[in-house]
Amino acid sequence: MAEDGRERILAACARIIASSGLAGFRMSEVAREAGVSIGLLAYHFGDRDGLLQAALDEVNASAARRAEVQPDARTPAERLAALLCSEFGEEPGIREGSTTWNELRSAAVFDAERAAAVSRSTADWQRRARELLAEADPEGDAEAGALMLTALVEGLSGRWLTGQIDAARAQSAVRAAIAALMP
Repeated sequence: MAEDGRERILAACARIIASSGLAGFRMSEVAREAGVSIGLLAYHFGDRDGLLQAALDEVNASAARRAEVQPDARTPAERLAALLCSEFGEEPGIREGSTTWNELRSAAVFDAERAAAVSRSTADWQRRARELLAEADPEGDAEAGALMLTALVEGLSGRWLTGQIDAARAQSAVRAAIAALMP
């Protein structure tokens, strides 16, 4: 499948989850929204779980792509801030991605298969943060710092999505936490 087709499917998946939640998620609806056949979804993603795992992976990849284009992110700490702060904003797709992540994380509480998928994606997200923290402060506890920062982003994400804080406030809290971890 062409990359733009895959991107269309994953974007459609995020839009469906963001508008209907996981309870309203149907592969047939994703296929219709993406303008492809349901057979194509099954062929490339296997089943519902494969598509949902790919959607989680795409949320992480999207954040990484947004962070990579930040011109002022030169040091490891600045790149870490760009990565974590890329989870909040009004650019297209950010809210859908964050909603998808939160919806799947919530469902993981009651669903072992979903928990495994969320765990894999969380481990990737945390690894990226750990690597940047270790680069920024080789003497620090990068593992603990990455856990704290990614958990902070998850909590702030829920508050941002429900309108309790705006994106600027969430980003400010992330930057303050990173600064507190640095020597």
